[in-house]
Amino acid sequence: MKRIVPGVAALAVATLALAGCSGDPGSDGSGSGDKIVIGGIAGTTGAYGAVGIAVINGTQMAVDEINADGGIAGRQIDFRWDDDAADATKSSQLFQQYVSEGAVAILGSPDTGPTTAALGDQMQIPVLGAVDDGGLTVYPNGPDEPPYAWTFSTSLNTFAWGGKLAEWSIDNCPNGLAMLHDPTTYGLGGLAGFEMVFEETGHDFVYVESITENWGSGATVNLDAEIQKIVDSGASCVEVWLTPGDEAAFMQEIASLGITDLKVLGNDVTNADATFVDLAGPEGDGMISALLTSDVYPDERLSAWQEEYRGLFDGLEPGPFAELSYDAVYILKQVIEDADGDTSPETIRAGLNKLTDFDGLTGKLSFTEQIHTTINKEQLTMVQWNYGSKKWEPME
Repeated sequence: MKRIVPGVAALAVATLALAGCSGDPGSDGSGSGDKIVIGGIAGTTGAYGAVGIAVINGTQMAVDEINADGGIAGRQIDFRWDDDAADATKSSQLFQQYVSEGAVAILGSPDTGPTTAALGDQMQIPVLGAVDDGGLTVYPNGPDEPPYAWTFSTSLNTFAWGGKLAEWSIDNCPNGLAMLHDPTTYGLGGLAGFEMVFEETGHDFVYVESITENWGSGATVNLDAEIQKIVDSGASCVEVWLTPGDEAAFMQEIASLGITDLKVLGNDVTNADATFVDLAGPEGDGMISALLTSDVYPDERLSAWQEEYRGLFDGLEPGPFAELSYDAVYILKQVIEDADGDTSPETIRAGLNKLTDFDGLTGKLSFTEQIHTTINKEQLTMVQWNYGSKKWEPME
């Protein structure tokens, strides 16, 4: 999914992460060289770059720590990353380039996850970390079918957020829920998360519409027609499963139309960074979403890490994409060291498939052969944006 990049984020990625952008082309991550090559792909520029920057920053923090502590099984990490500009063709080129250079795994992409996930299976290379937003990117044939065999997402998960928000809507939307979503695997993944809960509980939407967003400009203006259809449906609430820019535009448009009795729900990226709240301004007040419970109530370890992140990146606020990308590198380290330093792709994949209760920044993370996403709806807390306090405040 594509993201918005604030100016301070561009500075942050330049000050630290670029140090790891291009390693020695002669090093071999396959086991014969001195270093372990890991490829990174993320959209860090353009209209929607904030999440990609968080992914690279979190990854680089882990790489720097591990290398300073002796590396993985005594070998340094050579982390090579580049900006895919949220372009599937560029992402595919980068993926194949890193594999040809000996990468033992690919981290990403939060923007072109469907591409990297498919290539992982085709080329039999582990794909780890922020692979879009989990969901249908990892389970292309639906939540009841097997995942991509070589893709393991520590990212946020559309199935989880959709499910959590669906449960809340059942208890808090007496006249039902309407939904706007985009037609990508991101929007359809959110829809699938809702549908799983609704099918189990005998509920349904009162109105659903898919709209194609303007990815180039970062926002799709004039949603008045869609808003009128939602009002006409009689729904108490509406799920706006769109980009942060479009969510902000929606909140501003309903305010301009004088609509005050419609509860608006967001998605997993609504509060992953400051994009939505910065763009929405005062009209963003009252937006409802969910956060990782660990981010709502951070423990001492996570709080210390977040403070370190701010110090490294000129005050840039950390978020779940940075945290979970950091965890992904340490997961890879554990899997390789558990295999006595074996970096062959099949050995790494086998190790990931049996990862159990990895002690991550955000809690215990696990994979199995059938479960290739680490985040579920039980790990989330419902929150609401309070413009006055400038905080996402827990609702439960």
